[in-house]
Parts: sequence; structure tokens; C-alpha cells
Amino acid sequence: MSFKWEDFTMTKTNRLPLTLLVATALSPLAGAPLMLPVTAHAAEAADDLGLGEIIVTATRREADVQRIGIAVSAMSSEVLEKYSVSDANELTALVPGFSYTDTGSPVVGLISIRGVSQNDFAGHLEAPNTFYIDEVYLPAISATSLQFFDVSRVEVLKGPQGTLFGRNATGGLLHVITNKPTQEFEGYASLTVAERDQIKLEGAISGPLSDTVRGRLAAYRNKADGYFKNDLGKDLNEDDIVAGRAHLEMTPNEDLEIRLSADIYKQRPSTTGGGYATPGAPNADGLGEHLPPGSTTVYGYADADGNPYTGSFSNPGNIEKRLWGVSGRVAYDFGDISLISLTSYSDTESDYIEDNDLSPVPFTEFTQVSNSEHFTQELRLEGESENFNWTTGVYYLNIDGQYSQGFHILAAATSAVANYSLKTESWSVFGQGEYAVSDTVSLIAGARWTTDTKKYQYLNTCTGPACTGPGGLTLPGTIGTAGLINDKHTDDGWSARLELDWRPVDDLLLYASVSRGYKAFSYNAGFAGQAPLAGLRFDGEKLTAFEVGNKLDFWEKRARLNISAFYYDYKDFQAFDQRGVTFTLYNTDARIYGADAEFTIRPVESLTLFAGVSLLDTKVDDVPIGAGLQDREATQSPSVTFSFAATQVFSLNDNGDISVTANAVYTDKFYSQLSNAPVTLVPSNWLVNARIAYTSPSDRFEFAVFAKNLLDEKRQIYAFDITNIGLVENNYGEPQQFGAELKVNF
Repeated sequence: MSFKWEDFTMTKTNRLPLTLLVATALSPLAGAPLMLPVTAHAAEAADDLGLGEIIVTATRREADVQRIGIAVSAMSSEVLEKYSVSDANELTALVPGFSYTDTGSPVVGLISIRGVSQNDFAGHLEAPNTFYIDEVYLPAISATSLQFFDVSRVEVLKGPQGTLFGRNATGGLLHVITNKPTQEFEGYASLTVAERDQIKLEGAISGPLSDTVRGRLAAYRNKADGYFKNDLGKDLNEDDIVAGRAHLEMTPNEDLEIRLSADIYKQRPSTTGGGYATPGAPNADGLGEHLPPGSTTVYGYADADGNPYTGSFSNPGNIEKRLWGVSGRVAYDFGDISLISLTSYSDTESDYIEDNDLSPVPFTEFTQVSNSEHFTQELRLEGESENFNWTTGVYYLNIDGQYSQGFHILAAATSAVANYSLKTESWSVFGQGEYAVSDTVSLIAGARWTTDTKKYQYLNTCTGPACTGPGGLTLPGTIGTAGLINDKHTDDGWSARLELDWRPVDDLLLYASVSRGYKAFSYNAGFAGQAPLAGLRFDGEKLTAFEVGNKLDFWEKRARLNISAFYYDYKDFQAFDQRGVTFTLYNTDARIYGADAEFTIRPVESLTLFAGVSLLDTKVDDVPIGAGLQDREATQSPSVTFSFAATQVFSLNDNGDISVTANAVYTDKFYSQLSNAPVTLVPSNWLVNARIAYTSPSDRFEFAVFAKNLLDEKRQIYAFDITNIGLVENNYGEPQQFGAELKVNF
């Protein structure tokens, strides 16, 4: 997709007044690692005007983000609060090159980092961008929709991962680090009220239980009415979430630390699946195209008011989800060497129903059920000397899951259901070292070897009068049945990283790296009509990434400029192709290149400004289109995204202070499906948020008012081409919302 200025200038339906941009520049700090100090000692590392250090654990050691040659964005708890960020979806406005969509439903969360994504929503698949909470890998794709609460910071690492973090990844990772127990008694409680009758409660309490034992408890509750109005019943896209977390930390002596953790997340039965239906039909190549205004869907339904947040659903969708887990981390310091053991177990259950005819006619319905258990064990050694730091370890992962997907033609009393199970066992060994060649030059090298064994059982059945035997359903291009399939397969792959860092002066880092990411093979599921095994199993994907960049502090550390440019060469890219209700993953080649840039400046002590930009160009080879093969753009890959942000603090002297924050982010148009069908082109859009807060002199309490989607943009976030059954499902982000928050610290 080519870059054109008119693509992101303001139109009649997409207007952002210049005055608002100026006001935005005087308001929030919405960005990346360039915003606010993440640790308490950061402020001590710079003068009153300096931006300070941002400490991250991207290399498994605490380090200033400006001194490591990795593209990483980090947001502290203070930044997350200022922008009312409580999940990965709201994080999109703060991190260039990062995008997230839940396709209108929290049953899955699709993360894209620098154009690397996989938009298959089947519950058994692992994503190319991995998700961690406190170093624990969460394989379930539904886990990415978890709420951020009682969080210390959030880190987004861009590019292949594998030589340090637990599970290998081709695109990058999202890591949520929660607050840990404290030596002193402390806590907080917060209340948020907003439109849609939203009530959100969050709180934590922490402190010592003895001289060597500390504990922390945190809780979260969020309930809100749906924002998608249903003329025939309950509104869709509700929130009804309860979550909690507990940490117990023990230090029997100065060399040994033990931390036990438990967490639970439950989404109570809630309406979901609110999509805006527009009529469409496939063209000669089978790609969906919009029908002229006034047309109806195949069910005879036509939208009456043109409002994408209203509809008529005969059977509102429903989501129920539960995740819980326990983990233990043991660290022993031998002096120059440390041993760390990390053990975790988690369990995920999800039950989803969608009225996918999007009409008052009870015609079709989609269902998805996922139940999986996950166990991980990591053992690693870390050492350091004057010129050499190193990490090495082994990692074990076990996933045992049972899944189901169904397509139901209610009017014909017909159901096609795929029931399947997948058991995954993965072993890997990894290591990385950093050698200081001189005072200004460092060489980093790492590698990983991974072996995956998967056992798969799959049965696709069709029952009812609309079934036509082995050929599948009478509807065109939908479902095939292949009988019971059993398969067990083992494969291995490697990841690696080679990096050169040069610091010609203390405030400038120049780096160049080449890295290789690997993601294991897996299986198609759902309504797959291919021949047994040959069409169901697809190979592992390999991504080779070339990257150069700089990290620069200047003007006495009041200004910061980070730039990175990259080229990704994909082999056996796991391409997800949806045609109607047929979902297929297959291997092909692809390439991505682009650049990220982030600029932060603090001209005066009370004002911080941020600007970020991401540029992308993507190409996926040999996508089946009609009777031939054509190249296509990758999904969720806008060619341009950029954001502006600011924070202005007004001191009231001994009476506290008032802070004004705001951010605006522009997302260029992109395709939501690999076919690049015309109906899957998501238009460009702006998102503007703002917040004003009063903080008491002792930081005892804070009161704030906020606005999300301030301009009330009708932001389309996804589109499903199901024109083979006569319609297009269009999903939209949340409309404008105003609210207020009160937080008390003790």
C-alpha cells in the first residue's frame, strides 16, 4: 500500500481540527519507552529536566532501555493510569508498530507487531507474538484480552525472540510485569464510573508478614452495559469481569528468594459479537465486494439508519471465559552466578456463541469452545564478569487442549461441528552472551534449539437435512468432512541472534543485528475440507530479521530520539486464509520492511511531548486468488501509523497539582484478511483520548475525568468477508465515552 498524504488528511467524515492537534501537543505523553521513568530511582539518575532512565528486563536483566540494542517500548504504571490503559487493546495508541484487535469479541486477541500477525481465531493455535505475565508464557490466544491491573509496567519487544525468553516467537512479545510485595505496608483503592453504566473497582494491599515473608493481594472488577444497541433484545459487547492475584515472597537469607503467585480471571456470561451487517457478494475470483446502497443481505435484511453501533439480532452472542494459574519462582545467588527456576500451571476455558447472520432472522450461528491446560518449567543460569554477561537455560512446555468449532444453519436444523484435541510437548535449550570488546563496543550472540511433538485428533461432522454427504453443506464454499483423523508429528527448529553495539559517546547507542525466529508447525481445524493430513498439517515458519538503529539522548537529556529500520525475510510463513466460513492455514513466503521512530522532549519541567511513527511495506507471496496465485499485503499492517502526545502539569504549590494528558493516533487503512478482498479493507482512522487529573499534595488521592474516543469517531477495526452467505461483518471500536476516576493510596 503506497504512502499518500491525502490518505491521512482530514475529510468530512474524518476531521481532526488543527486546534485539537495543538491542544493535544499540550496534553499527554502517549508513547513508548520514552515517556515516564519506570522505577523510583530513575528520577535520581537525571536532573529535574532530564527524562531519566527507563529500566526494563528485555534482556532478562534490569537495564536502561537506552543502553540495549533492542527495539522495546515500556510503559510504567503511571503512564498506563494517565491514559486509562487497562488492556492490550488500549495499548495500541501508545506503541508505534503495535496493533491489537479483538474482532469485536474478547474470545480472541490478535496482536500484530511490525506487520507480523496471524489472524486465525482457533483456540488451539499459538500466536507469532507471545504473551507473558511475570515471565510466565500464556499460550491461549484468548489470554491476550486479559485486563491490566495492579501493574508495575508493560514491555513490548519488537522482532524475533527466542535466545532469552521462555517460548520462541517470530514477531515479538508483550510482557506484563505486576507489582510485587513490599517491605512496608501500602495499598490503594480506585473507583471508575463512566457512560454505559460502567463501574470499575481495583485495589491492592501489600506488606510484610514477618521479617522474611511479604505478601500482596490485588482485585479487579469491571461491569458495563453493551455499546452495540440491539433493537430486538439485550445490547451487545458487555463487560462483566472479575479478577484477582496473590503474591507471597520469601527471603530466608540474602542469597535465596522464593515467590509464589496465583491469579484468576473470569468473564461472566456477557453478550458479545456485535457486528454491523452490510450486503455483499463474491466477484468472479471469489472475493467479496460491497453491493450498492439499498441492497439487502441474503436474509432480506437491510440496515435502516446507517449507524454501525445498532442492529437487530434474533439471538445475541454470548461469551464466558475463565483463566486461572499458579506459578513459583526460585532464585539463588551463588555470587557471580545465579540459578533461577520458574514453574507454572494454568487452565483456560472459553465458550463463545455468535449470531453471525447479523439479522433478525434466526438463520446461522457460529460457536467455539476451548479448554486447555498448560505447564511450563524453565531452569536458567545467569553470570556476569567485568567484560562478559551470559544467560543459558532449558525450557519445557506442555499444552493439553480440547476444542470445538461449529457452524449451524438454524433455519435448516443443520450443524457442522469440528471436534478436535491437540497435545503439545516442547523442549528447548537456549543461551546468550554479551562481550565488551572495548569500552564502546559490545558483541551479543545467542542461539536456541527447540523440539516440538504434537498429537492431534480431529473429527468434522455434519448432521441435518442440509448436509450432502462427504462433499459438505449445500451452501457454496463452506464445509467438508474428512472423517476421524489421528496424527503425531515431531519437528525441530532453531533461533539465533547476532548483534553489534557501538557507543561512540555516552548518550548515543548505534546497533546492528541479525536474528532468526522460529514458530513450530501445527494443524488446521474448524471446517477444513482438505485431504487428511496433507491439508491439515502445516510446517513451522522461519523469519530472518535484519535491523539497524540508534538510541540518542541530547539537550542535557531533555530530548530523546530512537530510530530503527528493519527488513524481515519470511520462509514458510504460516498464512491464514478465510473464505466465507472456511478457514485454512498454509505455508508460503513473505517479506516485510519498515521503520519505527520515537521522539520525546521535555522543554520545561512541567511539559513532556511525544511523537511516534511506524512505516510498513508487506508482501505475502502466492496467495490463491480465483484460479491462480497472486501476491497480497499482510493483514493488520497499515503502511503508516503515527501518534502525538503530551503531558502538562500545573503546580498548585502546597495544594497539589493538576495534570492534563491527551493523545492522538492515526492508523492508515489496512486489510483484515489475506485475500485482500475489497470488503476487508478497513478505512484509516483517528483516535483521540484525553484526561485531566488533580493529585493531592501528599499523593494520598487523585481525582480525574477522562474522555475516550473524544471525537466520537466510528472506527472500523475489522471486517469479515462472508459474502458467500450474502453479507459482510464489520466490527467497530468503542464509541465515545466520558468518565471519572477516584484513587486513594494508603
